[in-house]
Amino acid sequence: MKRSGFTMVELIFVIVIIGILATMAMPKFGDTTNRAKINSELAGMESMAAAIKGAIEFHQEDFGDAKVNWHNYSDMNDSTGNSAVRAKHYGAINSARKVLKKIAKKNDKLRIAGWALIDSNGNWSWADGLYYDILMIEGEASNSKTGVSYPKDAPGNDFTGKPDKNDFWIFNPSPVDITVVGSNANTPIKSVTVEAGSLTLVDVNGTKPVNPAYVRFTGPNNSSGDPKQFYFIKPQ
Repeated sequence: MKRSGFTMVELIFVIVIIGILATMAMPKFGDTTNRAKINSELAGMESMAAAIKGAIEFHQEDFGDAKVNWHNYSDMNDSTGNSAVRAKHYGAINSARKVLKKIAKKNDKLRIAGWALIDSNGNWSWADGLYYDILMIEGEASNSKTGVSYPKDAPGNDFTGKPDKNDFWIFNPSPVDITVVGSNANTPIKSVTVEAGSLTLVDVNGTKPVNPAYVRFTGPNNSSGDPKQFYFIKPQ
């Protein structure tokens, strides 16, 4: 007499085998997903870096300055000398998903993690509103909460030149080059130069989350015209 189906033991055996195969495939699937996020972010940021330079050049030709409304935001001119007020502006830009919308119209995954005050002369000043502020920016792969996990098998838990969840980008629309460093052991950043009008990845070794207050940069002058080390502030 021919059997018309599987026995219960055979079905259980098949289910167990499928479970084992799925478990083996999951790490590879996760790795593929992470690689896709990394490659997408690198390609997107590279395109935006070129667009930034073009936007600054065109604005200077048309208007004689580099006051580009990077976030299509109505309060870019606010020069109120208050950190809390400006922090709220950047919080509003994040909430509205308008980060760099001038050049990244289809990318709503960008987030401002920190900001620092700069004016059109490369000085620490509120005078020019939000136009020249230097920003710490996160993308999909470098998002501090949902980004790509740290590569445990890499030196310093970091792949050089590839974003993960404790790396970030520096957007420098100001007229001066800056040098970004970490201020303590919790922020192990190698010195990175970010040229005026550029977007640059900052690699952070280790697995600790980055606090913007511990990220420092030099380059601009303070209100007295003297070089000074500055730090970033979180949006609210």
